[in-house]
Amino acid sequence: MISLPRSPVIKLCLGLFTVVSLIFLAVPFQPPSLQKQVDDWGELKQSYNDVHRKQQQQQEHKVDKSPVIDKAALDNRPPVKSFKVPEKLLLTHDIAIPHDIPPWTDDDTALLGTTIGATLQAQMLKLDYHKHEDLSDKPSERLNFAELARAERLYKALWNYVHPVYQTLKGRNDRERDKALYKLANTRPEVDFFLRLEQRLFPWVQYGRRTSFSLFKTYEGKGIVFCAGNPQFEFVITSIQVIRNRLKSTLPIQIFHMGDGDLSRERQQYLRDMASDIEIIDVTQILDNEYMQLGGWAIKPFAMLASSFAEDPAILFSDPGYLATGALFFYDRTLFPGWTGGSDWLKSVLPITSSFPPTSRWFRLVSAHEQESGVVLINKTSRFLGLLATCKMNGKWERDLVSYRLFHGDKETFWTGFEMVQEPYAFIKNYGGVIGELRTDNDQSVCGAQLHEDHRGRPLWWNGGLYRNKNAGVTRYLDFGYWMTGGGRQKHRERFTNDPEQILEVMGELGLNSQADLKLDAPDAEWDFMESCLVGAEVQTLGQREKDLANGYVGIDRVAREDGRKMEAGEKLDPNAHNWDTV
Repeated sequence: MISLPRSPVIKLCLGLFTVVSLIFLAVPFQPPSLQKQVDDWGELKQSYNDVHRKQQQQQEHKVDKSPVIDKAALDNRPPVKSFKVPEKLLLTHDIAIPHDIPPWTDDDTALLGTTIGATLQAQMLKLDYHKHEDLSDKPSERLNFAELARAERLYKALWNYVHPVYQTLKGRNDRERDKALYKLANTRPEVDFFLRLEQRLFPWVQYGRRTSFSLFKTYEGKGIVFCAGNPQFEFVITSIQVIRNRLKSTLPIQIFHMGDGDLSRERQQYLRDMASDIEIIDVTQILDNEYMQLGGWAIKPFAMLASSFAEDPAILFSDPGYLATGALFFYDRTLFPGWTGGSDWLKSVLPITSSFPPTSRWFRLVSAHEQESGVVLINKTSRFLGLLATCKMNGKWERDLVSYRLFHGDKETFWTGFEMVQEPYAFIKNYGGVIGELRTDNDQSVCGAQLHEDHRGRPLWWNGGLYRNKNAGVTRYLDFGYWMTGGGRQKHRERFTNDPEQILEVMGELGLNSQADLKLDAPDAEWDFMESCLVGAEVQTLGQREKDLANGYVGIDRVAREDGRKMEAGEKLDPNAHNWDTV
């Protein structure tokens, strides 16, 4: 069965979420030394457990014994296990195997009352900034991403420890449970530390609520999330009509924007009326925009966080990499080799990484681009903390002073955000390919939009719209008939590297004396970036149904663009005046 494109013309984002049951088993990692990694809380606590055992026993007498705490529920918490995946999955996916973050224990709570505990708390809380504070003249002083990673990993251990406590609290609603948690913080130092750390790291969450737990509790149901402002109005019309009337999905849809100035009320009403089960949501009414100060790409992870959806059973969510890790990402095109900025930065802020970065194109200096974020799949109930860390990288000062200066917008903040807190994720091995038509002067080259394949290597979805080359101003519609893979499936892909140290390592492993003796698999196809064409791999022909679907989207887009032009001119429009089924 051929996997058909899910949504071909997504301009800003499509977020899809699911709840699944996952079983994680053991893959050991060697932790770093305490001198090199202050945030390895497990090693820190081991050094002081014996010394402070007496203090720990004394602290137990101070713990609140209120009946609102169900001690049996706390004692029955499942153990934290290391992570591994079936070996056969590595044939189709690149899996980030994370380093374990040691769980918080009662010994850690006792340590908070010591000198080193007080020093650690002060260090983790010192980088807070106020919502109206201008950090533009002091980025290195107030935005230390190495310290941020340490704080987020501590937060992860605390969140997993405090969340079961929160669930046992009595209350008629989340507001009362939040209030009870703050009361408990008066006698439980670990709860107090957690709440202060959350306020320091993710202040935009505490908007109409007092903890992230009450937001986490809202996730339910199945659906699709878009982000769109006035400039994306026509794109989102086309995408939704494709989903509803061509792919026949009945899933509810949420469209996020940043206020009436971003997406006009007239456009909001048009989108509500044009198809069933569509909800228009202002993200600034759910999360605190005085901290976020959203604009452009930055809305995407925050919309995912704010969405109420938890599950979507679409074909994307049957992907084995997603089922194994709870997060599925797609590779961007292989472009601009030799760029060291990404790998140098990540090495400087994360002494401990998952298994993915050393094998990435970044670290091999093969491409300046790694992830393409047109479609992102995140299981919000199991990878909530990874999404929070991603949102943090898209905050006002984090993006303006660090992440967006390094990356092209939000793209790389998803997998690097997951690296910050060591959450697992998967990439389908295929690098960004192309879908469209043959190049006029070379029938061995395909030109058009960026294509992404499923794990079986068949066309799944594409990004970049329906035009021949919109970035170069070529705005005629494509005649969809062909596609070409971007590669990435070589058996020994790690040998493709521009990093001299990695070349020497590979030669040493193979016992070679000269790089000329290094035999490689066939290289990937190469991009002509300015022409948006790919050459060097086999030209593939789309199946007839794929052609009919892709070229049928053009008819929908013509109507969407005409309605967008009329809307801009001030005309009042009824989307149901069109027969979208036959457009």
